Amino acid sequence: MKLIRYIIISCTVLLFAQCTDLSEVPYTFLSPNNYYNNGEELGRSLTGVYDGYRDAFDGYNKYVMYLEVLTEFGSPAYAKDNMHLWNVWSDMNNADKMVITNWDNAYDVINRVNLVIGRGADVEMDESLKQRFFAEARFLRAATYFNLVRMWGGVPIPETFTAGLDGLEVPRKSVDETYAYIIQDLEFCIQNLPKKSAYASSDVWRASKGAAQSLLGDVYLTYADMSGDASYYTKSRDVLSDVIGSGDYSLEPDFKDLWFWWNTNNKNGVESVFELQFGSVSGQHNNNHVMFGVNITEYTLGCYMYRRFHPSIQHVATYSDSDARKEGTFLTKFNTTEKGNPSNILDTLVWLPEDKGFYPGTRGWKSAGPGNVKFYDRTPESATLKLPQAQMYVIRYADVLMNYAEAANHVNGGPTAEAYAAINDVRNRANLEDLPAGLSQTEFADAIFREQGWELVGEAKLYYDEIRTDRIGNNVKAHVQYGNDEGIYMYVETPLEFVPSKDFLFKIPQYDFDSNPALVQNPDNVSK
Repeated sequence: MKLIRYIIISCTVLLFAQCTDLSEVPYTFLSPNNYYNNGEELGRSLTGVYDGYRDAFDGYNKYVMYLEVLTEFGSPAYAKDNMHLWNVWSDMNNADKMVITNWDNAYDVINRVNLVIGRGADVEMDESLKQRFFAEARFLRAATYFNLVRMWGGVPIPETFTAGLDGLEVPRKSVDETYAYIIQDLEFCIQNLPKKSAYASSDVWRASKGAAQSLLGDVYLTYADMSGDASYYTKSRDVLSDVIGSGDYSLEPDFKDLWFWWNTNNKNGVESVFELQFGSVSGQHNNNHVMFGVNITEYTLGCYMYRRFHPSIQHVATYSDSDARKEGTFLTKFNTTEKGNPSNILDTLVWLPEDKGFYPGTRGWKSAGPGNVKFYDRTPESATLKLPQAQMYVIRYADVLMNYAEAANHVNGGPTAEAYAAINDVRNRANLEDLPAGLSQTEFADAIFREQGWELVGEAKLYYDEIRTDRIGNNVKAHVQYGNDEGIYMYVETPLEFVPSKDFLFKIPQYDFDSNPALVQNPDNVSK
């Protein structure tokens, strides 16, 4: 693996209302024996793991954008970063694709976790707190390996941290072994993490027992789909049922209140199972606001905005006008104002689907699609400091409910009353009626997938849901054909080059073979 160059050491523990001031210190092969002398130092190192995981997940737009633009839910807005080529699955057997940054970031996180556990083992401190610290770190490691195994299959699992040039030849584990390692970590977490409600308010952002159970339910569901072992549907249903019955979580009554755009007091709320912490501090801000914007600098929208990708025109058209998530998610209209005098409105820009993504649009829209307010911070501080701080959810309760409904549908061979109740809770919050009674197993599964699209667009989950349920090929094929037929910007005369299937795996970064000759490359994917 590529050597880890830095350890991030924090000056204060992350708070949900105030981000940590972090500084980078070159690693330079420090001796494992001269650091972490007490619990306070171990806790600061753990904060560095959270920081690394946030950067890996956020990835300065690489993670969310590259995965979602591969589905019918995202569309390219600009040719930079080759978004228009990703959208049609071009050159997907290339070992140097830019998504490889997620591989690098993931192993940085794993090394940080292994440092905490390896160097923390001999620290003299309260033993129960030490085990909680280790469980928090292992939760982040499990979440990181879960992303890796879904993107690359079986991966190297280093047993210790990088402390020099020795021991870098780590062969890949099998897919089954990688999942077993993830499950082992999460089982430890469930035994050693407190419930969210047991944390002090200043620590509510941390990984909790409910977060570990929710992630494990997703892991079981994915493994059942990918391996064909139906017993894991039962495991998924049961552990997610425990989360639902814990009383720690509930849906926000108003969908809008989930998002910083609508509610600046939304951080770590009742629906949040685990979320990434951002703040208006350099290096701690959410750059996705900038990268996934609507191509304008406008004070009332907060920090300046570029454009890279958007929710697809096809997907936006599937929302019912009565669905609260339509207005709650998409930015389709805003005023431009006089510089230095935001009360003076100069114009109103409106996104119109009939513009087909070409811009500037009929009503002055400056990008290829609507914005997604899940990423945005429109506060005056964001506009002034240029450091947007909207949070990002890794797991929220709506996702737990939908995964539970899906697992229960599999176990029962059709939807149960509890599965209906779970999915209808999500629908009712969006002002939609209950699903019709009497749906078959397939019809109910299709209804869940549609709900996931409406609920989770922009949250880095839909690519994985499409892969594991083997919907990805047919849906992408239909989506790109739709873009061509309708004459959508950046789709015109750009046919789909590769039709993926559920066994699609990215190539391991080519340069990683230089430092780890024990690696074996994934075989070329075959178009479906």
